[in-house]
Amino acid sequence: MARSENSHETTLRAHFAAARAERAAARETSVSADDRLAVRRWQQARLATTHADLLTSSECGPAARFFLSELYSTEDLTQRDADIERVIRILVKFLPDRALATLAAALEMDALSELLDARLGKVMREQAGDSTQALAITTSSYQSAYRTMGDWELRLRQIALTEDIGMALDKLARMPLLAGLLRMMRGPAHAAGVGGLHEFLERGYTAFAQMKDGRAFIQTIVDRERAEHQRLTSGEH
Repeated sequence: MARSENSHETTLRAHFAAARAERAAARETSVSADDRLAVRRWQQARLATTHADLLTSSECGPAARFFLSELYSTEDLTQRDADIERVIRILVKFLPDRALATLAAALEMDALSELLDARLGKVMREQAGDSTQALAITTSSYQSAYRTMGDWELRLRQIALTEDIGMALDKLARMPLLAGLLRMMRGPAHAAGVGGLHEFLERGYTAFAQMKDGRAFIQTIVDRERAEHQRLTSGEH
């Protein structure tokens, strides 16, 4: 059965559009933009603490940094968004189905993370009761907002996507032909002005290719994140 490029492209564009819309909404006011950044920085710091051993591991460090700093980024993603939009049609034509499914999951997680961050920031702003001061996030205020916000099904979906992406990247890293394809696309990608996006894809591939047991690495992250979700929802400190 011939694969449906239109179906892949539709799925990718839908998740991508959702993420861009959330980022655009966050930029509507300086307060919402600052709140988004505050939430993401706090959560990135929490992730770095929870998974400190993985980040400092010689074997797992690159993959941990890829997950915690690049798939969940506090950087300005305007250029990356523009790059993705320009090459979605090309990626659909040349990447294997498994790689496209992984990219779709990554874009879905990006959109979901933006949505949940926006909702969490709004709750924290309402609980702070002050629309002028910078959002001050503490462990206690974060947990309170997390529980008030709810959205448990979406939170668990976010963790499930982390697992799906990680397991898929591990499988992709065992495909020698993909390494050759990425190398072959390096020159054309830079010539087309989307070298940054290509380097992002190569970093992800390389980070997982150097690990002996990527599945154990992902399972560790997922187990810890589920435990953290349980702690936050149960009211434990």
